[in-house]
Amino acid sequence: MTNSSIPKGIQQGSGPDKDFKTNIQLSKATIDILRNFSNINKSVLIEPGKFIQTMSVNKNIIAQSQILEFIPEQMAIYDLPLFLGALSLFKKPWLFFPDKKKVIIYDEETKGKTTFYYSDPEIIVTAPEFNPNLPDVELMFDLPQTDIVQLMQAAKVYGVEDLCINGYKGDYSICVRDKKNTTSNVFSLPLKKVNFNQGADDHNSEPYKLTPERQTFCFCFKVENLKLIDATYHVTISNKNIANFNSLSHSNLNYFIALEPK
Repeated sequence: MTNSSIPKGIQQGSGPDKDFKTNIQLSKATIDILRNFSNINKSVLIEPGKFIQTMSVNKNIIAQSQILEFIPEQMAIYDLPLFLGALSLFKKPWLFFPDKKKVIIYDEETKGKTTFYYSDPEIIVTAPEFNPNLPDVELMFDLPQTDIVQLMQAAKVYGVEDLCINGYKGDYSICVRDKKNTTSNVFSLPLKKVNFNQGADDHNSEPYKLTPERQTFCFCFKVENLKLIDATYHVTISNKNIANFNSLSHSNLNYFIALEPK
């Protein structure tokens, strides 16, 4: 392909004539986030700006993150793994946004290009508007990446589906097990940096006192719902059966994951 066959609007090089509003390169960090989001939902609706989010088809996982790049147009991507595969065809892919119907992926070095058409945004499951500050917070703790790796490996070895946060008389742990089987194999680790909410709760202005009853608890997730990027997380548990996993290495990356019924 010669320069004369390059679609109008695509500008080679990085000089002053290049329009960086319509020609962008996605960073590795952004591509990694998109790849992770594709494990939650294979479709994604990206609105103009620097914010992306997704929600699982079962509506029990929401993931959201700020990104480095400004996306100039709405991108309704029905098959996100296919889009990521298209990016992988190029050593240094650029995205050119000629209109609202498509994006052109191209490589300045090889002169290769491909056109990716958007889908109907109405067919993509998207997250509703919600307040990321969880109500009725019960407790918080840190979950190191090394602990997550061990827990996921143990869940695979034992063939168990539940990850549970437990408290009993001041002893706090996180484990993988089959909560329906009292004789299930269990792998557990101590919970790190546990902190209970003792401020005013959502129902009155009185302090939320730390009682012995509050120190005995069990909150469980399905292992399959913990589709997290490799990182250490600060975890907030709400009494409304939802938890927030905030990445300590990517502070703008958050997962909101439903707890299993008690």
